[in-house]
Amino acid sequence: MQGKRMVIKVGSSSITEAGGKISQEKMKSLTAQMASLIRQGMELILVSSGAVAAGLERLGWSRAQITIPEKQAAAAVGQGILIGMYQQLFAAEQIQIAQLLLTRADVEDRKRYIHIRNTVETLLRRGILPIVNENDTVAVDEIHFGDNDTLGSLVALVAGADALVMLTDIDGLYTSNPARDPNARRISEVTEITPGLKAMAGQSISRVGTGGMQTKLAAAEIATQSGIETFIASSQEPDVLTKIVSRQQVGTRFFPHHRLSGKKSWLAYGTRVEGSVTVDAGAAEALIDGYGSLLLAGVEKVSGEFLEGAAVAIRKADGEEIGKGIVHFSSFDLRLLLERKKVEKKQSHYPVVIHRDALVILVKEGNQ
Repeated sequence: MQGKRMVIKVGSSSITEAGGKISQEKMKSLTAQMASLIRQGMELILVSSGAVAAGLERLGWSRAQITIPEKQAAAAVGQGILIGMYQQLFAAEQIQIAQLLLTRADVEDRKRYIHIRNTVETLLRRGILPIVNENDTVAVDEIHFGDNDTLGSLVALVAGADALVMLTDIDGLYTSNPARDPNARRISEVTEITPGLKAMAGQSISRVGTGGMQTKLAAAEIATQSGIETFIASSQEPDVLTKIVSRQQVGTRFFPHHRLSGKKSWLAYGTRVEGSVTVDAGAAEALIDGYGSLLLAGVEKVSGEFLEGAAVAIRKADGEEIGKGIVHFSSFDLRLLLERKKVEKKQSHYPVVIHRDALVILVKEGNQ
């Protein structure tokens, strides 16, 4: 593995027993491996599931029988239990930890995103291990990551990580679900995440997790498109983290693409679009092939309602999304400007709708 900064995402199934009870033995094995890597000079960030499972165990509630508020209550109880267990295990290794609880809104807001990055940088510089989880006690659909695989990939972006490791209860990506297909074979290396590969990914077979192989592929795509090497591997593989770092064949390795700048990685994957602008063929070609700004001259239609400074999708006439950007005008003002453009026909100067510094192209030909 190149570089020394790694985000390790641990799923609920990796730290629980078959019935959903938190496993001290599994947690001890993982923390010992992480401690060994830290002593070797690695900078690690742990994204750990398990708060809800810990809370359900303490409260004696069944996962299948709880409401959303009860799940959030279980997370509130379990988060303290989980971080307390990590505190005890890492203290035995003479490693200080810190807890970060995030929602999607924290990542979407550029200022908060930068503050998170600065906090993580400070902790790592002081030799402190950040442990991140979603703030399930307040998360609703609008600010919910949905799964800790996505959270792991976005934390890797925030931290400028060299690698993302997703540990789970299966030892990599398979051609089909190995629990149902005896002919399924593990794919050891992936150079590109194609639609066919996504279709191949089956649903989760874990009884305690929220993310299946499809969410892991989506997370791997975010990370690799941002230049971050990614691995999916089994937490039960002996010394799995050491094997990954030392380049031993384990799990599935996803090769990174050219790294986007920090701001453009955030724009591409950290923001939630609030609308879209449709551009003509000439503007689409110029944006994909070059690095120019989007001018009003190339805009054909505005969809959705948004304010100045919002993130919007950039689409071709056929609906294909080619990029994202931060608009200089609200949807109301843009529609007025488009009406004016129709009346005036020719203009000597067209305003910039999205500046090239606040624009990222997402189609294959335009990866930067």
